[in-house]
Amino acid sequence: MKTKYKKIVIAIQTAFITSLVCSALPSYASDTELYKAPQTSVTTIMFMLDVSGSMNPGSNDYGENRIQSLKNGMLKLLQGDTSQGIERLPDKLVVGLSEFSGTTGRIDLEARALGQETDIGTKEIYRVSTSATFNLSRDLTRINSRERYSTQTRTRRYSWSDWGNWSGWSTWSGWSGWSGSNPSASGESVDNKVLGNTITVQECIDWNNINNSNDPSCKTWADSTKTLADLNGLNSTSQNQYGYPNWSDQGGWVNIGSSNQTYNDVVTCTDSSWGGTCYEQTNTRTNTESQNQKKSQTATIAGQVVTTYTGNAKDTHRNKMIRAVNALTAGGGTPTAFAYAEVAAYLMGQSTRNSSGSGFISNVTNISGSTKYLNPETITSTKQCNTQGIYFLTDGVPEYGRNNSSLNIMRESLNDSGFRCTSDSLGGSTPYYNSSNNTNNWTCIGEYTKRLLKGGSNNPAGVSIKTAVVGFGSDMTGTPTSNKANDISDAKKWGILGGGGYYPGNNDADVVASVNAFLKKLQKYIPPVTTGSITIPVDNLDTQNIQPWGYFPQFDPAPDAQVTTWIGNLKKYQVVDNIIKDRDNKIVFDAAKGISVDDPNDYWADTSIKKTITKIVQENNVDVEKEFEVRVGGALSQFKLGNVNNIERTIYTDRKVGNDGTVSSIGNDKALLQVSSADLKANNPTNNFSIDTKRGYLAALFGYNVTSAMASNLTTSNSDAANTSFVNFLTQSNATLRQMGAVMHSRPLLITQKGTTQFDAKTGDLSYKDRDDLIVFGTTQGLLHVIRAGDSATDSNAGKEVFTFVPNEMIEKQSKGFLNQENQGRNLEYGVDGPWTAYTEYVTKSGTNATEPVVTVSGGKQWLYGGLRMGGRSYYALDLSDVTSTSGKPKIKFRISPDDAAAYSPISYMGQSWSKPTLAWINWQGSRKLVMIVGGGYDPIYENIGTPTSSSIDRGAGVYIFDAETGSVLWWASANASVDKVTETSVSNMKRSVVSQIKAIDRNSDGLVDHLYFGDLGGQLWRVDLDSSTQAGKTVNLAKRVTRILNQSNASDVPRFYSTPTFTIHNNGGSLFAVLTIGSGNLSSPMSETNKNDALYVVYDKDVTRRNLSVLKDSELNSVDINSMTTGSKQLVKNTDGNTATSFSYGGWYYPLGSKKRVLNDNIAIDSDLYVSIFNANIDIDDVDCYGGVRGESKANQFCLPYGQCTVLSGNTVVVKNRPNEISLGKGNIGISFGGKDKNRGLVLNFPTTESLTNYTSKTKFISQRWYER
Repeated sequence: MKTKYKKIVIAIQTAFITSLVCSALPSYASDTELYKAPQTSVTTIMFMLDVSGSMNPGSNDYGENRIQSLKNGMLKLLQGDTSQGIERLPDKLVVGLSEFSGTTGRIDLEARALGQETDIGTKEIYRVSTSATFNLSRDLTRINSRERYSTQTRTRRYSWSDWGNWSGWSTWSGWSGWSGSNPSASGESVDNKVLGNTITVQECIDWNNINNSNDPSCKTWADSTKTLADLNGLNSTSQNQYGYPNWSDQGGWVNIGSSNQTYNDVVTCTDSSWGGTCYEQTNTRTNTESQNQKKSQTATIAGQVVTTYTGNAKDTHRNKMIRAVNALTAGGGTPTAFAYAEVAAYLMGQSTRNSSGSGFISNVTNISGSTKYLNPETITSTKQCNTQGIYFLTDGVPEYGRNNSSLNIMRESLNDSGFRCTSDSLGGSTPYYNSSNNTNNWTCIGEYTKRLLKGGSNNPAGVSIKTAVVGFGSDMTGTPTSNKANDISDAKKWGILGGGGYYPGNNDADVVASVNAFLKKLQKYIPPVTTGSITIPVDNLDTQNIQPWGYFPQFDPAPDAQVTTWIGNLKKYQVVDNIIKDRDNKIVFDAAKGISVDDPNDYWADTSIKKTITKIVQENNVDVEKEFEVRVGGALSQFKLGNVNNIERTIYTDRKVGNDGTVSSIGNDKALLQVSSADLKANNPTNNFSIDTKRGYLAALFGYNVTSAMASNLTTSNSDAANTSFVNFLTQSNATLRQMGAVMHSRPLLITQKGTTQFDAKTGDLSYKDRDDLIVFGTTQGLLHVIRAGDSATDSNAGKEVFTFVPNEMIEKQSKGFLNQENQGRNLEYGVDGPWTAYTEYVTKSGTNATEPVVTVSGGKQWLYGGLRMGGRSYYALDLSDVTSTSGKPKIKFRISPDDAAAYSPISYMGQSWSKPTLAWINWQGSRKLVMIVGGGYDPIYENIGTPTSSSIDRGAGVYIFDAETGSVLWWASANASVDKVTETSVSNMKRSVVSQIKAIDRNSDGLVDHLYFGDLGGQLWRVDLDSSTQAGKTVNLAKRVTRILNQSNASDVPRFYSTPTFTIHNNGGSLFAVLTIGSGNLSSPMSETNKNDALYVVYDKDVTRRNLSVLKDSELNSVDINSMTTGSKQLVKNTDGNTATSFSYGGWYYPLGSKKRVLNDNIAIDSDLYVSIFNANIDIDDVDCYGGVRGESKANQFCLPYGQCTVLSGNTVVVKNRPNEISLGKGNIGISFGGKDKNRGLVLNFPTTESLTNYTSKTKFISQRWYER
């Protein structure tokens, strides 16, 4: 038993390394154009507002200022009001304004998208007020002075003719005390300021001189939802604003410089006692000493920094609406029916100008032409997804002039002279406020409303126009009495008849609520499309058997949604009779629609986790939107949200945060770091995630519905307030985010950690119980998930997440994708979207039963390898040898990072990591070495439909072999390689990206790879012959030869090979030869490209089986540069019908696919049958289809190898038979899936087919593997 078991283990590992000889897995590309977004549903709403006299407080019985309440409500809708939780109407909403009073209705402002902009030159656009604390300083200066006096006198002589001499000066008086002047302040400055957390962003909605380029000043500011990041690139000026501070002296007065003395003489006269004038003079000399003094002062005061941003201003339609609403004034009557016809005429592009009561004015810019209204561009019968409505607000019953009927104006607006008014809907009650006049007009309103709502031929616009009616003010909301009761009753019926509803209201809040309610009724449900392709893995413990399970990756394409990541799920189904079914034994695919059904019950579903979807169903031949509760299902339904009893998602990363907050990767061969939600809230010195600037985004991975603003604030601000707000948010009540990225191109991978062997002595079959199977897959969210597959159909732990790995580079590059899709960024990212593979070495351990040993990776190896595809250029290797479904910790073996590589180093030339790693053994420097082989990768230049120039070399051109344990480059080949040496091979024509998995072939069953096959995006197919000698990689080049066996690079339309070639061996008259098959198609632009040369290529490799291949000269090779343009032995012969034989004397054959048909996936070859999925881009979605969906169609085609003709032996005669009919695989790009049960396998479909399917049975063979018996 033990011996037999050992052989089984040997077979498992051998098959793991070589299983790709006969089959290949699907590959994908940047194929987002395969999904057509639903047409955007644009809503147009036209406001018709009552501005009659009763809207003024002095003109109604209740003193209600209805016009102001209306304006306040409208402004809150247009501007938003965060204090009341009111979001402003969205930019894409198309809105117009009209009003009615007196005898007419009038169009004030055309209907346009609120966000539509008009350039008005350089103006003040935004201003940002940031709270701040200012530390101020200033100087006070004054003059301090003192004085003293001295005098001299003289008197007139007796003759009065002259003066006598002056006397001597008297002794100076004593100095007076010092006296300071009033101080003056100077040099006031802000020494420093500390900005606070209160930031208010305002947007200018009106300018003082909107048409004057010399006056940029803003007239009116309004609060804005913009953030500081939105203002980058604008010119700005800042101003500090604060009140009068309380100054504090910093010491006393200090003298400045030397004192200054001045002298001033003043002469005064004294008259004589006997009457003589000016008899005596006194000269008084004043000596003044002055000293300049200074004193410093400081102050601290709260204020704000106001920064005004100037740039190229755009006046929005929103601003125009705000100005128009502010300009509304009330006065006059209530011509309800005429106003209704007027606004409808505008929406339908008709006129009322020839009718009494018309408010039409010719040639008003953007509103009317000379004879008709210019209706909004959004209202046209070709835009079936759009919706439109009239919001009619009135505060009173209709008032009309004597015998004034609205019949004529309605007829003109409908362009239908046969329109009649009947009392079928409205106008059937009596009495009305205005007697028969109101009766007639209510009947017209009723019939007119129905014509608008029905759309089609019922109105000239051909569209449905809903009507909402708002009864505003106490006249309309109270209990109706007297002769107004029937008018108010009909107003209520009117809103219901119009499909928009009736809403009573008295204040601005009611205006807001009624508009939002009406908008909800105007929304048109456009269902998301869920699509995917099944993966059916081989049993890792017995590769001859296929498990009867399929793993279905689903995602909701959102090509026009401007989000960071598409969302998805992964579900588990059973394969029953070649069809995937759920655990209720129901088919999970809708054959007619080509997409998944709404509520499958998959084997991973936690059926208690539900979601509500809206669907359009038909009731009485009318489309009706209805809500249905369905299962979330899949792994997504098993996600843990928040932290319950200390249980939460297990998340690992290679991100390391230093004590100072700096971020790096942990490096190679290290245990990954676990992140917990507690680490995000409080400091854990082992990881420092509490100071990680990305912690807000990481919290979303635990299910906390963090907003983009909160997460962004943590990246830009280290404030205590921002962190406190974040920490307080992480409560269970906010753990509502259940979201997974799309599983687009990362095919689910089955790995088995252990199993207990069972042997059936009667049948000789081995089986395994107590299995620990895990499913590994990446998502566009940037995460690698490891999920419990489940031991049985009833395993309650199936679908539960074991752990998730989030690479540091994903956190750095696309962490916005962790948030709720509604809070994400605008650029689509691809995350961990590459296919992964595993290398496994099992060991045998004793089980509880001596005859039932346990196979386990504990003590062995379980290594994962994979790339990011369009998510980046890196490859990762993870060690899961210590991991089980309930314990263990993963490690990172290495990361290969071309982004960080030195210039001109081998990996610096690598492109995006598309190529699924091939794991194999080679002889390297005399020793067996496990290696990882990948193509060079994808060059984003191929996102353009054109091709590179012939002289250029793509990023990703070539093939690489890495050490599978360390990640170091052992060898590479490329046009970028400069010289031939033991570690690299220069191939001048290997200029194009290599994106597929590399096919590795062991020619002699020694366990060492001898040949590599791969195609490139330049129409070339290559073979690399490896040297298995002991000197390979030491003294001689690892590659003996690199041969281009197919060369379609000179074709008029160069084919692109994104898929892995299949390799099969055949016999021709006793001589073996290989056949390589590969299909072409532009996977980067599958719907756009019309390459006429796309084909299935079947190439005869007549050299690889030659025993003396290693010593042949290049000139002695047969299969070199085979192409369809030549003749003779290297000619690729056209097989037009796919069932015509091409003899061995040629180079092979090709089957032209036809216009816009292509091969986008790997083929599968089994028992000389070749299965090919052919994608048909001619099958597309109608451009006017609201719902969008999956574009194109895939069908399975079967061909016969090796010569391209299907034959059957009839007696001794070989008879040509018809090639099997193609089989529909479904909408979109769907690859070939093979599965079944036990040793039986065949084509697995998403839905049943009437075509016959071939089932294949494998046989058990034990082959001695010398390389493994080491």
